[in-house]
Amino acid sequence: MNLIKEKNMHNGIDEICDRSRKHGKSILFSYSFRFDVRDVLPLLTHPSDKNNYRLFWTQPSSGFAFAGLGSVITIKDYDMSSIRKMKDEIMESMRLGLSIGDNSLIGPRMFGGFSFNDDPGEDETWNNFPRSQFLLPECLATLNDDGAWLTISRLINPDDAKDEVSRDFKKTIAYYENRLPVTLPPISRVSIDKYRDIPDKKNYDKIIFSVLNKIKPGNMEKVVISRSHHVKVGKDFKVVSAMQVLRNAYPKCITFCFSFPKEGVFFGSTPERLVRLKNGFVQTEALAGTIGRGNNMEEDRILRDSLLFSHKEREEHRYVLEQILRKLQPNLEDIKYPSNPQIMKLKNVQHLHTPISGNFNKDGNILDLVASLHPTSAVAGTPTQDAMKIIAKMEKHDRGWYSGPIGWFDEKGDGEFYVALRSALVKDEEAHVFAGGGIVAESHPSKEWEETELKLQPIISALSGGQI
Repeated sequence: MNLIKEKNMHNGIDEICDRSRKHGKSILFSYSFRFDVRDVLPLLTHPSDKNNYRLFWTQPSSGFAFAGLGSVITIKDYDMSSIRKMKDEIMESMRLGLSIGDNSLIGPRMFGGFSFNDDPGEDETWNNFPRSQFLLPECLATLNDDGAWLTISRLINPDDAKDEVSRDFKKTIAYYENRLPVTLPPISRVSIDKYRDIPDKKNYDKIIFSVLNKIKPGNMEKVVISRSHHVKVGKDFKVVSAMQVLRNAYPKCITFCFSFPKEGVFFGSTPERLVRLKNGFVQTEALAGTIGRGNNMEEDRILRDSLLFSHKEREEHRYVLEQILRKLQPNLEDIKYPSNPQIMKLKNVQHLHTPISGNFNKDGNILDLVASLHPTSAVAGTPTQDAMKIIAKMEKHDRGWYSGPIGWFDEKGDGEFYVALRSALVKDEEAHVFAGGGIVAESHPSKEWEETELKLQPIISALSGGQI
């Protein structure tokens, strides 16, 4: 560390120590600096971090990534109804804090997510995993088009001695600087055993027929039903290998990982943005309607046209779009979206996609928008509250964080959240892989099963290290 940067860091610590004493509470201090790497994922590969909080978040096509280790602030088990209380608790900690660095866009971030709903039912799959959890990493690596930075954070307490804090902080910086690997280990190839579906095909068909009996145009338009696929993965599974497979195969998706000690690893690669907020500008999207990819360009075009002109898929998409617009109306001005859906092409599927944007009409936080938008009809149904009751009755498995909101935000309340689709929970050498589909009047159980099979494949492949 050069003398100027070291002086800036010491001055910042002096200031935050005084601020902590003045307010009589712990206050966040963060220091950011450049480091010369082209990939931040290797940060998570050190053997000593297996029992540490680890997180990863990237969208390769946009050129950015986060990798985090440890936690200096951890807040958990708030439900969606008390999200604003959680927001106030987090934002007070961040706004009182001090962040020093040579790039104003780089600094501490809170990362985390919520379960799809608050009631776990009788399913024990997610027993050890918090219903919601947000953490601010002790070490956060940020990669963008301009380079890479490390942000080191700690809480300063009112009775902390300035010299001791400075000494400890320098040791922490040196600890992370001196152990940063620059290359990734080879992708770990893992044998997997696909052994159980919940529900199985026979019971899934019964559930879909039961839901179809409840679909009544103008009353109950759509219900999203999910299923869980269990896979034995063994001790050789490494989530860093899964991250490599997914980000390479799905560069337009958000590939993510939340690894919580003794609680489990939740990871996936999701195409669906819930909401993004930056300087008052809001971006979201309707994503509903799915078909496979072709084996060649002509077959792919035929499938695309079939999706675009399918009455069933267009209706499903329309329900999602209209619901999002209704929820945004009180919060946004100058809402814009195209009159017809576009096609989003992923490696194995195509989706109907409508981007939506507008200006936030209040001094709010992205968590306010998350609370307004979740759950969308893309993951629940239309009308949403009625669909949620049917889901609670029909689905015997706990979705946990699957189809819930996951994301990050900064000290201004700007950030980005996605819907946790194409995902799995790994614990006790077993992976619970999730997928779902929207059931409307024209749905058929066999077609819905085929669609969910397509959606399961990316994660099953990632679990195996890309072998399948």
